[in-house]
Amino acid sequence: MILALLLLALLVVDTLGYMIIENATLGDAVYMTLISITTVGYQEVFPLSQGGKVFTIFVILSGLGLVFSIASAVVEHGVEDRVRSILGRRRMKVLSNMKNHIVIAGYGRMGEIVVRELSDHGLECLIIELDPQRFALAEERGQRVLRADATREEVLEQCGIRKAKAFISLLSSDAENVFAVLTVKEMNPGLSIIARALDVQNETKLLRIGAHRVIAPNLLSSKRIVNSVLRPNVVDLMDIVSQPSMLDLSLEEITIDADSDLNGKSVRLSQLRERYQAMVVAIRRSAEMRFNPGPEEVFQAGDIVILLGPTQRIRRAGRRKDS
Repeated sequence: MILALLLLALLVVDTLGYMIIENATLGDAVYMTLISITTVGYQEVFPLSQGGKVFTIFVILSGLGLVFSIASAVVEHGVEDRVRSILGRRRMKVLSNMKNHIVIAGYGRMGEIVVRELSDHGLECLIIELDPQRFALAEERGQRVLRADATREEVLEQCGIRKAKAFISLLSSDAENVFAVLTVKEMNPGLSIIARALDVQNETKLLRIGAHRVIAPNLLSSKRIVNSVLRPNVVDLMDIVSQPSMLDLSLEEITIDADSDLNGKSVRLSQLRERYQAMVVAIRRSAEMRFNPGPEEVFQAGDIVILLGPTQRIRRAGRRKDS
């Protein structure tokens, strides 16, 4: 479009030039401009003065260069579209074979962090991003990304939403997040869905329509600021726990299977502290969360145990008896 507008502007300038320099009529001036730019070689309709000849050289050089630029851009665009089409089909074939992956709608600043952290934990992520610049950024970083609208059912189908492990909606507005969550919930009712709420008032709505977790960044940031004033040491401790790189200490959750080494044992007999240097922070049993369980609390199959301790050691705490 820019090159076409430049060509149109050049035609107007060249036509006016012939009308001014050679006192040509509008029709003759347009004719001279076209045969000069296209270099077809027809004879001039009027004799050229010395100034007209110099001006014609300018018309030929500028016009011919611009025409070649336009032709090159058209060919390049056509080839690029063809290549993108081929690569797009190959990409969709790869995406359709993915399973147990995390589908992330939106690759903004929060999306960048989420993808990086999940990838560091060995999880496979698939990004849906409509903005061309953010899409290009994700591609440059080697991420699996699809440029599309995450609220559309056919797009989610292409991303293997029925075989995914979780869906995270980080779109730019709460309305888009609501549409995305509704669509995903209808397509895969059992899928774990996490959504962001820019407005705290929309948190309840997202939970009501099917989101399992709703994160309100503004509310969390405000609480962190308040805690930094009232309980700075608690904030420091949470930073250490949430960023294992600061210290080999983190909160981890393990699930007690029927054949787990911990199934049927009490907190005391499990020797979690002695063997793994782990502290039992809480036990989630069904919908109940039991904080700071006593030493006689018995682990049961299906329990989700939250432990605090050295990262690599406590991940081995939930191993099976035969492992």
